[in-house]
Amino acid sequence: MTAAVTELRPLKGPFVALSVALAALYGLWLIGWTPYPVHWVLFSLLNTGEADPRAWIDGFAGFWQVALFVVLASSPWSVKLKLALAGIGIVLTAAYQLVLGTPLWWLYLYSFFSGAGLVMMGFLVHQWIYSESSVQKDTAAYLVRGILIFIGFGLVTKTFLLFSSAHAAPVLDWSALELDAAAFGFSPSAWAWNAVRENAAVRRIFAIAYEALPLAMAAVFGIESRNPARMPFGLLKGLFVCGFVAAAAYSITPVSGPVYAFGPAFPGKLDPLLEGAPELLATAPGFSPRNAFPSMHWGWALLTVLLTAHCRWPVRIAFLAYALVIAASTLALGEHYLVDLIASFPVMLAIVAVCVEGVSWRNAERRWAAFGGLGMYLAWSVMLRPSIAKILAGIPAVMSGWCVLSVAASVFLYRRLMLARERRTAAT
Repeated sequence: MTAAVTELRPLKGPFVALSVALAALYGLWLIGWTPYPVHWVLFSLLNTGEADPRAWIDGFAGFWQVALFVVLASSPWSVKLKLALAGIGIVLTAAYQLVLGTPLWWLYLYSFFSGAGLVMMGFLVHQWIYSESSVQKDTAAYLVRGILIFIGFGLVTKTFLLFSSAHAAPVLDWSALELDAAAFGFSPSAWAWNAVRENAAVRRIFAIAYEALPLAMAAVFGIESRNPARMPFGLLKGLFVCGFVAAAAYSITPVSGPVYAFGPAFPGKLDPLLEGAPELLATAPGFSPRNAFPSMHWGWALLTVLLTAHCRWPVRIAFLAYALVIAASTLALGEHYLVDLIASFPVMLAIVAVCVEGVSWRNAERRWAAFGGLGMYLAWSVMLRPSIAKILAGIPAVMSGWCVLSVAASVFLYRRLMLARERRTAAT
């Protein structure tokens, strides 16, 4: 057990990445490129602008939902203890809701996660300070630091999305919609939207699943703490590399998603627009970040699948099933086009190649994965230029073949990279 703790991945890299991201965002704020600094986003999430103190409590507790899933998935504490702590948090939350007189209080699932997470965070701090077991003490300290970095990543991401929306760069949604229709013979995003638009319950389930992705990633961080060496790289490292890559990609291929770019015209009144001249589009006023191409929601869902590939089959199936729900929700909620998800495969391939541990850059498999993923993304970026998209829309077979190739080549190169890592691990 002690050896396992000493092999926990150092958090210096993610901490440095967080510091760089914070410095960059504050720099953008100081030069006037974004109206909101990170601390404003923090205070907003804490509901400090509300007059009701209960809103402050809800905001503060909401930060710690991730702690519930980190601790439940981690060791070295017993399952009974972890479930008991979660139960205490749920009971306290129920009592709090009843005292406040919250109507239909049992429907507020997130509040129970918040209450249980707050208890879990308190437990970790207690273990860090008072535990007599060095294993539990060191693990608790590691998880507390990791959770704080994870929350910091969330703040950075939220601030960046506000910056992206305020910057209001013209978007390539016309091209994305054209390529979607050309590749598949219809608009998958419009079809998915129409399939659930009248079913409020299904839309609500998709919305909850879409927003709950950080909780799934937190669970992966907890799983990582059990045996870090079994994962090809750490979750926090993957998150920050994804974040920096996404920030660059969204500057090259700004796409906002159908509900933001087309508004009420989506999905029923698009024909006149698509039959017109190729063009860049503006988005409706309000929150409209340029973060659709590639889809990092799908990319992060894929990340959870890749990092849990060593786990037992029920865990693998659970994360794969959740990832598929994420894919469906991105389309059904009008957040993405299907080509956004397909382009995520080569982007995630390049990210994995950058992050993977135990494989040298002198290894051909790693270079092929990195530059192959980058090359495929750059090809997508050319295809998204409106004039090019208009030409490709007239050659559906090319787009269909390219979509298949993007996925198949990414999977093939990823598999080669993982086999190279396995050979390296076996040799050492």
